[in-house]
Amino acid sequence: MAGPAIDPQTGEFLQPGLCPLNPETNQRECPPTTEMDCLLVEKVFDQCFTEDVITREFAVPRTAGEACENVDLTLVNRVECAVLNADCTVVDVSQPLTDNVRIITVRQDVEVEIELWHDPISTWQSGKGTNKGFHKPKLLCTFTESITDFYNQLQLYVPPPGVMFGPSGGPFVFCEVVNSTCYCIPATVPPGDPVTQVICTVKICKILEVTAFVKLLVPLYGYCIPRPCEAAPQQKEIECPPVDSLFPPQQEEENGNNNENDGESNDGDNDENDENENEDG
Repeated sequence: MAGPAIDPQTGEFLQPGLCPLNPETNQRECPPTTEMDCLLVEKVFDQCFTEDVITREFAVPRTAGEACENVDLTLVNRVECAVLNADCTVVDVSQPLTDNVRIITVRQDVEVEIELWHDPISTWQSGKGTNKGFHKPKLLCTFTESITDFYNQLQLYVPPPGVMFGPSGGPFVFCEVVNSTCYCIPATVPPGDPVTQVICTVKICKILEVTAFVKLLVPLYGYCIPRPCEAAPQQKEIECPPVDSLFPPQQEEENGNNNENDGESNDGDNDENDENENEDG
């Protein structure tokens, strides 16, 4: 590349973002590129997303030393859950079926936190009869469960390695979980019996990608030049040092006012003496 990316019309450095709006067409138009170059990039050859729904039944851990030991499980009437961790792993890539389309086998690993709750409903007597009211819910116990035996298979285009980079340049097959949720209910039991099983449904949204390193000839503007950094907001300014409060305040001087008053009094006395002398003469 010849140099930095500069807008030929304004002479300013080009910055990433939306292209300028053309006032005549009311359309965004990027300035023309100035050169072409060969770049080493990681190209996406294929990608897809899928949502997996996994339903499992878990036993409540209630033996000695476990999370729900000595808990009255007959009180359980609500189950809450949260996905603590969700990962997907590519465990196998098959031989090509047709035109390098292969079967990708993925394993889903999920860790779920499960809470057993009791939402009590009590009755009381009032002047108009018997009413019902809700008391504060009570968390009975919490435990975690893992799912490591869920697999699914998908089809993706996976090309063979190129001669230029060999296997170290790809292709690479990735799997990434981008969203997840769960929902649990207590297993149905006869009234008064303890809840010993919970049924949980986990939903996982994941993306699979096939990438490899290639050299691409692309039009470009030039090197990216960073924009000037913006200073962080400053704190409220303080006086340093605080001159007026470092030491105790001094007493204000009043000598000038006293001397001025004394001078006025003396002048008055002299005038009176002069008048008295003139009268005696």
